[in-house]
Amino acid sequence: MARHRVIDDGGRFSVQLEVRDPILQEAIQHENADDVIKCAMIIALSVLAQSGPWPGAALASMSSFMTEMKTSLIAGLH
Repeated sequence: MARHRVIDDGGRFSVQLEVRDPILQEAIQHENADDVIKCAMIIALSVLAQSGPWPGAALASMSSFMTEMKTSLIAGLH
């Protein structure tokens, strides 16, 4: 298990992550981990604050991104 804390530059939020998977432990140690996590939190909090169609739009966009990433990873294995 590994723990990692991320605080945004403006001090508006902090996030404490706890991961229990070797791959995820390696991921939170990546040199870009803090920036990616901050961006994800800002997106999540912003769409939830705006409400309306934005939470659904964000989920659709993230789903599309994850599908493309999965396809790319699978293609790289062959």
